[in-house]
Amino acid sequence: MLEGPSRYEINRKVRQIFVSHNADMTKISYSCAHRTIYIYGSLVKDPKGEFNISGIQTLVSELMKLPRISNVQFDLENWLISAEPGELNIIKGGKFSEAAKRQLK
Repeated sequence: MLEGPSRYEINRKVRQIFVSHNADMTKISYSCAHRTIYIYGSLVKDPKGEFNISGIQTLVSELMKLPRISNVQFDLENWLISAEPGELNIIKGGKFSEAAKRQLK
């Protein structure tokens, strides 16, 4: 059996991180599988507002520090975020083409 927090506990901690950053939880969805957190939807502040790049950097940093997590993958409608170990790229905007996504890699 794996040591450390359960999938349920990691999901609870992910939610705590989003809430602590005032994310609108009706617009964002997330799931944890194996060592990866999958995040999709729109990343906006509650009740109305926008995240800035430094706020997203902090949020991603907190997610990456969770026990047993080695990867965070994003599929957002309003941000393109590529979080690789040691590298973080963030671009504001709508859904991007595959060519734009390749530029981040």
